Amino acid sequence: MDLFPYLEKKNENYFLKVKLKPNSKENKIKEILSDGTVKIQVKAPALENKANQELICFLGQLFKVAKSHIEIVKGRTSSFKTVLIRNIRRSEKR
Repeated sequence: MDLFPYLEKKNENYFLKVKLKPNSKENKIKEILSDGTVKIQVKAPALENKANQELICFLGQLFKVAKSHIEIVKGRTSSFKTVLIRNIRRSEKR
């Protein structure tokens, strides 16, 4: 699924609104909500930051950027999050 239309660009950075569902059978994009929030499910539990780390790994693979270029900037303890993704190059947009 192409997530680029759901990214909000500010300067050279991109932000993605995510609703995270931990403890799922697989890591996948479940759906796009009516407000453009991307619902993502991950296998990891919502304990000790594991689901957040799994989300960062998953997004790194999708956008082909290093995990160090992805940061949860809002909602670390909530299911609704805003994720900052740095260094997406034009050739890496999906």
